[in-house]
Amino acid sequence: MAKRKKKRTQSSNNFIYIFLLVVFILLVLYINSPKISTLLKNTQRDKTKITSKELKEKITVQDAIAHSVRLLGIPDKNFRNHIGDDAIYISIGINKDEMDLNYANIIITGQVELVGGELVSGKEMNNGNKQVLEFLDKKDSQKYIVTLYYTKSNISHSKKTQLAIVVDDFGAQNDNLLDDFCKLDANISFAILPDQKFSKEVMNKAVKAGHETLIHIPMEPISYPQNNPGNHAIYVHLSDKEIRRRMERFIKQFPLCVGANNHMGSLATADENVMRNVLAVLKKHNLYFVDSRTSQSSVAYKVAKSMMIPTIENHLFLDTPSISEKTLKRKIQQLKEISKNSNKILVITHCATKDRYEFLKNFLQQIKELDLELVPVSKLFESELPEIL
Repeated sequence: MAKRKKKRTQSSNNFIYIFLLVVFILLVLYINSPKISTLLKNTQRDKTKITSKELKEKITVQDAIAHSVRLLGIPDKNFRNHIGDDAIYISIGINKDEMDLNYANIIITGQVELVGGELVSGKEMNNGNKQVLEFLDKKDSQKYIVTLYYTKSNISHSKKTQLAIVVDDFGAQNDNLLDDFCKLDANISFAILPDQKFSKEVMNKAVKAGHETLIHIPMEPISYPQNNPGNHAIYVHLSDKEIRRRMERFIKQFPLCVGANNHMGSLATADENVMRNVLAVLKKHNLYFVDSRTSQSSVAYKVAKSMMIPTIENHLFLDTPSISEKTLKRKIQQLKEISKNSNKILVITHCATKDRYEFLKNFLQQIKELDLELVPVSKLFESELPEIL
């Protein structure tokens, strides 16, 4: 009996060894599959991202200042910047009823120092109604002159609200419909898809007619591959180098474009790393960016602001969910509501059909009675810099 029991135990041990060996082989195959390998690499990359030392090295003083503005709840209209010959100049308007300049100073200086920046000097002016701070980013020796000032409580609202309209998806057609769009108000801007049959022709024809043009960057949507953004699109799995290479390629196709917005991109615009690479190339070529807001999860506008790139979010898609008279009335009412809280508005529509052209034409006719100034997108970024700068 004892010998039989020992034999059974050895057999059981052999089974365990074989089972563990099979599990190990399957695990190796599983990890080495392309999908899992990519996932593990991304996980490792994410771990690297959150390392405090790495994070501190990546974040600049300008990021820290932009973050401070958000922490303080300062509205976009009170945050202005421009690049000078000797420094980047930033002005920040403070509502005296909400905080004083010293408090804002403490928050901003603290955030700058957290990322390794240095406060070089500070002075108070205009009987305490203005402070000028000089910061140095030690990583690249970039100087920042930040002016804090109190905003006037009786801001004049006499100026008209500016409205920019972007028509998306040009490039596939060069026909009478394109001619019709070109004959519309020259302040309307055209967004053109890369790699389409008539992309360059549309750009040239639109610019000749006086329209501002944007690169309509194809970007990965959440619904991919059911919805395909197009050739050479920006996908979240691409390396940083490949994203930048594709962006350079798009820009090379459109030498007359002065800005860009995203085509689809509900997944790509929610990825901060992807957007930093996209926006870095746009900044290099002095192009502005419009966040089309195809998803509520988009971080594109926030990242562009932190990188000091001229940017604005889409406030309204005109031609969704339909192009009916009922939709038109609702969109005009929404536009009225938006204009109560914003002096710069951007809306998007599409060029797909003659019906959409007629819908836009009807919209333009009906908003004439509103207190709006139709402008090209770039006009929205023309800041009236206060005298303090």
